[in-house]
Amino acid sequence: MDKIIAEDCLQYLPKIDLSPMKGKTVLITGANGMIGTYLITLLHMANVKQDAGIRIAAVSKHPPCEKLSGLFQNSREKYLFRAADLADSATLDIPWKTDYIIHAATYAQPAIFMKNYSETIRLNIFATENLLKRAKADGSKFLFLSSSEVYGNPNPANIPTREDFPGLCSPLSIRSVYAESKRMGETLCCAYRKFESVDAKIARVFMSYGPGLTTRDKRVMGQFLKQALLNKKITMLDDGKKVRTFCYVADCAAMLLFVLLWGKDVVYNVGAENRITIRQLAEEICRQTGSSLTVGRPRLSSEKVVEVSPEIVEPDLTKIRSEFDLPPFMPFQKGLARTIEWNRPLLENNPR
Repeated sequence: MDKIIAEDCLQYLPKIDLSPMKGKTVLITGANGMIGTYLITLLHMANVKQDAGIRIAAVSKHPPCEKLSGLFQNSREKYLFRAADLADSATLDIPWKTDYIIHAATYAQPAIFMKNYSETIRLNIFATENLLKRAKADGSKFLFLSSSEVYGNPNPANIPTREDFPGLCSPLSIRSVYAESKRMGETLCCAYRKFESVDAKIARVFMSYGPGLTTRDKRVMGQFLKQALLNKKITMLDDGKKVRTFCYVADCAAMLLFVLLWGKDVVYNVGAENRITIRQLAEEICRQTGSSLTVGRPRLSSEKVVEVSPEIVEPDLTKIRSEFDLPPFMPFQKGLARTIEWNRPLLENNPR
C-alpha cells in the first residue's frame, strides 16, 4: 500500500464516524482514481484499526493500480475488484448485495473528456442510471460525484457559488460533454430519489489535488509539477490571474463520506476555501522545488480561444459546514509538499 496515502488516511480516520458502515458492503466506481483510492484506503484502515468489517467492491476500467493491487490480492474474502467499462456495460458482476454505492467513475480532465466525449457522456448518464437501478434493487444509499463544472462560469454576484445557483452553461460548448452530462446525472439522482425512493445524494466536487495527481495530468497543477520536477522551471502561457481553490484529496474524501452517511439534503459543494491565483500556484511550486518561473503575456481580447475556463472557481461551503463539524483542512503548502513528495519517485522511475 502507498505509504503517503496510508499516512493520510490514518490521520483522517479518527475524524470520520464510519459506524453506519460497520459490517456493510460499499461499492465504489472509479476505484483507480485519486479520490477512489483514498476512499478505499480509508475504509480499509477502518477495517484494520476499528474492526469495521466493511466489504469493499471496487470497479474501474482497468485492473487495480499499483496503489491498490496488493490490497485486493491479499484480502479477497472482503475485497472484490472488477475491471469493467461502465460506459459500455449495463451489467456489473458484483455478487454481493450493496449497502452503499459511490459513483466516482468519470473523465475529469478536459483534454481527456473532450477526446473521449462519447464515453464521458455515457459514464455520467447511462452508468449513473444503471447504478441507481442497482441502488433501488439493493436498497443502497447512493452518492454521485458531480462537479463544479455544472455551474459553468458564474457571474460575480454568485461567487463563491452556492448549491442553489442553477449554473450558466451552454450545451453548445465542447466542454459541455462533461458539464451537461454531469447535470443530467444529477437530474437522474433527483428523479430516482423522488419517484423510486432511492436515497441518492450529489456531491459537486471542486478542484482536488494530492497524492494520486500525477505529472501526466493535463490540468494546471499536474503540468506545473511536471515542468518543475523535470526541468526546474515553469513557463506560464498567460499572466495567471484566474482564481481557483484546491481541496486536498483526504479532505475531499472525508467530506464525501460525511455527505453519504449523514447528509440531510440532496446536493452539497465539496471543496476548499484557499483562494489562489494560477500564478500564485506556480510561484509556490517553484518555491518548494527550487524552480524558476517565466510568465507569459496576457491574452489579447482579439485572440481566438477554443475553450475558456471560468475566471474564478470558488465554492460556498456554508451548507456542508452548517451540517458537519469538519476537521481543519490540510494547509495548502503542506498538501502541495506531500503531492510533490509523492511524485518524485514516480519521475525517477519513469521521467517522461
